[in-house]
Amino acid sequence: MMHFFSEPDRQRGVSLVELMVALVLGLLVTAGVLQLFAGQKMTYMNNEGLARVQENGRFAIETLKREVRAVGANGFCAARTNINNHLREDCAGYVDAIFDPNQSFTGWEFDGTGRNEDYTLDVIETADSGDWGSLVDGVVIDLPDILEDRVVKGSDVLVIRSLEVIPGLTAKNNNKANSSSIVLEGDSLVGKNAIVLVTNCSKSDLFQNRTNENSSSFSAGTGNCASPGPGNNNKVNFSTAYDDSMQVFRVRVMAYYIGINQDTGQPGLYRADMSLGTENPVHEELAEGIESLQVLYGYSLPANQGGDGQSVDFWVPGDEVPDWAMVIGIRMSLLVRSPDLAGGAPVQQVFDLSGTRITNPSDNRMRRPFLATVSLRNRQITL
Repeated sequence: MMHFFSEPDRQRGVSLVELMVALVLGLLVTAGVLQLFAGQKMTYMNNEGLARVQENGRFAIETLKREVRAVGANGFCAARTNINNHLREDCAGYVDAIFDPNQSFTGWEFDGTGRNEDYTLDVIETADSGDWGSLVDGVVIDLPDILEDRVVKGSDVLVIRSLEVIPGLTAKNNNKANSSSIVLEGDSLVGKNAIVLVTNCSKSDLFQNRTNENSSSFSAGTGNCASPGPGNNNKVNFSTAYDDSMQVFRVRVMAYYIGINQDTGQPGLYRADMSLGTENPVHEELAEGIESLQVLYGYSLPANQGGDGQSVDFWVPGDEVPDWAMVIGIRMSLLVRSPDLAGGAPVQQVFDLSGTRITNPSDNRMRRPFLATVSLRNRQITL
């Protein structure tokens, strides 16, 4: 007897309900993965932005601190010396506030960014030189034209004149007084058109060298306003017969300001090297993402007004400094932003930069202020 068994129906697919459940579960998993990825990406962007802000800010503020600390150095001379200035003050390349041998630094304050003032950073653009002011000899002067269309509005400018010693270079013992040249022991090394200071601590001369680096002499000749300026006054000779007690310095003249990178359109801390004159200064970007530079100067009252030369009596902006020789400290503040947009919603904040309230644009970049106060040790009186 034969038995026939019927096989159960085999499942050949999923039902519509099962498919919908699977799709929902898949979407939930995908959404979770995407949310995790977005969160990790935002954390990475924030960490990267913060790292770039800290790196650029620290580098910029340390660079400025190093330059400021050298203000007023006179080499092996323990005190300030009277400097015989050969530079032609009537030439277009001469800017008194920059090349004055008795003024080691000068600052320009942007109008509207003084103490207890509010300023909003909006469009990154340059401004006319007349928007900056510096008080020199009782007169407020504009920013030099050589920096016009370079400096971002809303930011201060600091110009520092420092001395770089040329070790081992000195004069021969057969020089004559009242001469227009100095015979050297070896090659000059400083290069043609460099601004040079020579001194034996009793006499000092400032001039623009007109000989090549392999020349065995210095020359302060050529009385015309030759390019590059400022040139020398040929009616001024060297103040003494220098000998092997002479020390040689290359004068470095640097302007620090906030400029615009023409390739990226982003702001940054710039330096203009005017050590070879002001006609064709070399501009270089030191650190990106620097939005604002605010500077105050620590003023010590003269002795006849109760000052002691060692204590700051009040902090003033560049257009209110009564006498630059009495400044014994500099306070610098930088506002640094991340190069790229960070995660999160746009935030507008107010930062206190050396007494100026700076409001940033409403965007989602990361920002942080950096502050440094430097004592000008070469300016302070030692008792």
